[in-house]
Amino acid sequence: MSGMINRLQSDQRGVMNTLTIPLIMSVFMLILAICFGLWAFVERTDYKTNVDDKVDSAVKVAVDKANTEKDNEFLEKEKEPYKAYTSPSQYGAFTFQYPKTWSAYANEQAEEITLTMHPDVISSNPKTAQALKVQVLNRQYDTVVKSLESEIKQGKLTAAAYALPSVPESVGLRVDGQITTDKRGAAVYIPIRDKTIIITTESPEKVAELNEIILKSFTFKP
Repeated sequence: MSGMINRLQSDQRGVMNTLTIPLIMSVFMLILAICFGLWAFVERTDYKTNVDDKVDSAVKVAVDKANTEKDNEFLEKEKEPYKAYTSPSQYGAFTFQYPKTWSAYANEQAEEITLTMHPDVISSNPKTAQALKVQVLNRQYDTVVKSLESEIKQGKLTAAAYALPSVPESVGLRVDGQITTDKRGAAVYIPIRDKTIIITTESPEKVAELNEIILKSFTFKP
């Protein structure tokens, strides 16, 4: 009798052991599932927050870019239609177009002229980088450009032959870089009979306007 009881108790322990293992595994898997669910929820919440921030940031960048483009387009439109300047005949009767938003001042001497242009107001401060200067010097072209040799050799200026599109027969010189001690820009030197025309911008930001507006329209009587 006792043997039967022992066998019964042994069988019950075996059944319990057999049931305990799957139960423990089920609980373990449940805990894993809950942890994974919590982790996924936190990650999703964090991702959604970051995505919202990124979307907001991208939208702001796009809006700012669009506003900047509109402002630039407005400023460009404001320059049109261009005005035209024509000098007295003793300076070669040179003429060119320039943005209507620029002011102009001409210092005329007997045989020389210095024309200064700048948006809105022209400053008399010599440190101001003027948008445009057009000079007719009563000096031979070779003498004027010879004074640039040192800066070109030192690499302060890059130089290349240049002719105005409207006056291709008058070949001169274009330099870009450190055009004065404290100013960077570009300058074109063109011979005109026994004189020299110098067309300069003292501002790197105005080189594009020099190229696309001033030089493309500049002409004179050789």
